[in-house]
Amino acid sequence: MADEKKDKKEVGIDPVVNEKEQEKSIREIRAKEEEEFVKRVAAKFGLPYVDLSGTVIDTDALVLVPEAKARVAQLAPFKIRGKELHVAVRSPNIPEAKKVIEELKKEYDVIVYIVSTRSLEKAWARYADVDLTHGVHGGLLDIDQENIKRISQDIKTNKDIAREAKRILESESKKKVSELLELIFGSAIATKTSDIHFEPQEEQVRVRFRQDGVLQEILFLPYEIYNKLLARMKLLSKMKITQTRNAQDGRFTIDFDGKEVEVRVSVMPSAYGEAFVMRILNPDGINVGLEKLGIEPHLYEILLREINKPNGMILTTGPTGSGKTTTLYSVLKKVYTPEVKILTIEDPIEYHLEGIEQTQVDRDKGYDFLAGLRAALRHDPDIIMVGEIRDNETATIAVNASLTGHLVLSTLHTNSAAGVIPRLIDLGINPKILAAALSLSLAQRLVRTVCKSCAYTYEASEEEKKTIRAILQKAKKNNKPLADYNIDPDQETFTLTKGKGCEVCNGTGYKGRIGIFEAIVTDELVEELLNKKPSEQEVRRIGEKQGLFDMREDGVVKVLRGLTTLEEVQSVVDLDIANITKVNTTKEVIEEEENKKDGAASTASQQTSLQPEKQVFHSYDKNNHEKRELDDSGYNNIVKQDDLHREIRFLIDYLHMLETEQKLNPDIDASEKIRAVKDTIISLIEREYRDTVRFTLKTAVRHLDDLHEEQQKNPKTAIGHRIQKVREDIESVIKNEREKQKETA
Repeated sequence: MADEKKDKKEVGIDPVVNEKEQEKSIREIRAKEEEEFVKRVAAKFGLPYVDLSGTVIDTDALVLVPEAKARVAQLAPFKIRGKELHVAVRSPNIPEAKKVIEELKKEYDVIVYIVSTRSLEKAWARYADVDLTHGVHGGLLDIDQENIKRISQDIKTNKDIAREAKRILESESKKKVSELLELIFGSAIATKTSDIHFEPQEEQVRVRFRQDGVLQEILFLPYEIYNKLLARMKLLSKMKITQTRNAQDGRFTIDFDGKEVEVRVSVMPSAYGEAFVMRILNPDGINVGLEKLGIEPHLYEILLREINKPNGMILTTGPTGSGKTTTLYSVLKKVYTPEVKILTIEDPIEYHLEGIEQTQVDRDKGYDFLAGLRAALRHDPDIIMVGEIRDNETATIAVNASLTGHLVLSTLHTNSAAGVIPRLIDLGINPKILAAALSLSLAQRLVRTVCKSCAYTYEASEEEKKTIRAILQKAKKNNKPLADYNIDPDQETFTLTKGKGCEVCNGTGYKGRIGIFEAIVTDELVEELLNKKPSEQEVRRIGEKQGLFDMREDGVVKVLRGLTTLEEVQSVVDLDIANITKVNTTKEVIEEEENKKDGAASTASQQTSLQPEKQVFHSYDKNNHEKRELDDSGYNNIVKQDDLHREIRFLIDYLHMLETEQKLNPDIDASEKIRAVKDTIISLIEREYRDTVRFTLKTAVRHLDDLHEEQQKNPKTAIGHRIQKVREDIESVIKNEREKQKETA
C-alpha cells in the first residue's frame, strides 16, 4: 500500500485528496440512489416527489410547525403561496405526520410531497435562522410571571431599564433575545409606556419609549441582537421574515399577570435597516373611568345626560393620540348593562370589552365602516360605536341610525367641537336633519400632569399673568363657571405648579396625563343656526354662550388647579395672548365704526353695492379670531376716513379668515365664499379712484375667478396659500397708499 501511494505521488497524484474525492463520489452515488428510491416510493403512494437540495426553503412556511413537532412527525412545510401550503414528509403513514397535516388543512390547502431524509435535514437546518426559542407559540408570547414580578419591583426608572439591558447584553447567556424581550415588555408595562420605537442608525439601533405622550431615549442595541429580536417579533406578528423592502403590520398578545395585553406592530424600511414600532394596548389603560378623564363637572353632567338618552349622536374630535378611543370606551363601559346591546365597528379593535360585541374592519374583504354599520343595524343594537365617520354614506347611515332609536358614538376629523357641524354638512348631511340627530360635539387633547413627587409652587410671571388673565376674562364675559373653582380673572397674583424632575418621573417633572375638553350642545340656538349652513366661526360664537369651557379655558383652569403647566397646554392649543387681546380690539373698533356710520349720508348706489359685502362679512366681523393689530397695520387711520376704506379692511380680514379656514380644513368647499368675495371686490373697484389699488383689486378678481373654478371642479384642492397671496397683495398696496398719504401730509 505504501508503494502504491508512493507510485501515485511520483506521477503527481495526492493520495489524501484522491480518497476524499472517492468518499465524495460514494456519498453522491448513495444520495442519488436514495433520491431514486424515494421517487419510486412517491409514485407508489401517488404523491409528488421533490428534492429540497435545490429548493429555497420559505421560512414563512417553515414556522407554521414548531421544530420539535416537525422532527417527530418527520415533515417540514417548505413553501407557501397565499392559502396554498407545500409540505414535505418522509412518509405519509407516520401517525404524527397525519395529525400535523390535518391541523394545517384547517387553515391551508395542503399539498403533500414525499422527500428523502437528506431533504428534511436541509429544511430543519433553517429553523436556526428563524430563532424559534422557548416562549413563542401561535402568536402568543408567554413571559415568565416571576420575571415580570422582578422587573416590576426592580425597574422604577428609565435608568434602571438601561442598566438591566446592559447587564443582559454583556452576559454570556444563550437566551439574550428572550431576556431582552422580557425586560422590554415588562418594563414598558411597569412604566405605562404606550409605544416602543426601534430606530436603526448607522452603527447601532436606538430604543425609545413613549411615556405620557413624549418619547424617552432608553438604550442602544447592537445590530447582531436587534436582527434576532426583529425576526422574533416578525414571527409573533405573522409577518414575512424575508420581506425587508416593504412596510408590514401585525399584532400579537402578551400573557401578563392573568390578562392579555395586545401589541400592535409596524415595520418599515429605513436608511439603515428596518424600523420597528410596537404599540402596547394595556387594558388597564381604559379602566380609569369616565369621571377621571378630566371632564369639567358641568360638562360631565351634560355628557351623562346625553349618553343615557335612548337615541342621538355624540361625536368626538381630535388628532391621533388625543385620547378619543379611551373616552369612547369609557362611555361604553359607563352605559353598559346586561339589558343593553352594544355593537362596535373598529379599525382595529384596540381593547376587548366584556359584554360588548366588537367587530374589526377588514377592507381587503370589503368590510369597511360602511358595511359594518349596515350589518350592525340588522342586529338590533341599542348603542353603536363607529370608529370613524369619513364619507357621505357612513355619515348618512349614522345620522339615520340616531334618528331611529339608536345612540351612535363616533369620531370625526376636525380641530374643534365647532368644526363638527360644518364638517357633517360638507359630507352631505341635511342641516335640518342634523339638528335632530346630533346631540353633542366633543373635542379633546391630552396634557401631561405635574409629578406629585417633585411638585413645587411659584408665582406666575408678568407674561404668564397676562396670558391667564386674558383667557379668564373672556371666559368670565361668557358666564363660564369660574366661580366653581374660586378663580377671579382680576386677582393680583396666580399660583402655578411645576415639577422639579425626580426618579419617579424620569426627570421630566410630569407623571401621567389628563384631558382638556370642549363641547357644543345642539340646543335651540344651534338648531336655528343650522338652517343657514353655518361656518365654524358662527358655530363657535353660539357655543360660547352655552357656558362651557373651550379647550384653552379648560387648560388654564387645570393649570391654576396645579394639575398641569402652561407649557403643556400651549403644546396642544393656542395660548397666544395676541389672538385674544387684539381680537377684542378689532371687534370694538368695528362695532364703533358701524355705530358711527351715517346711513342717510350714503348714496343709493353705495348702499346697493355694500349689500353683498355685508352678507359676506356679517358673521366674521363679530367673531374675528385672527391676529390683527390695527395700529401697526395702519388701518385705523384708513378706517376713519370713509366707508370705502373700512370695507377694504373688512375684505382683508375676511380673506385672512378664509385663508386660515382653508389651511386648517382644506377639504371644505370654499367656492361660494370665493364668489362672494369676488363680487364684493368688483363693487369696490367701481368706487375706487386710486389706480394702484384698482389694478391690484382687478388682479385679485382674476385670481379668485381661477380659484372659484378649481373649487367647483375639486373642492378638496388646497388653496389656503393662494388666498394668502391675494390678501397680502391687497394689504401691501393699501399700506403703500397710506405711506404716500403721510408723505403728502
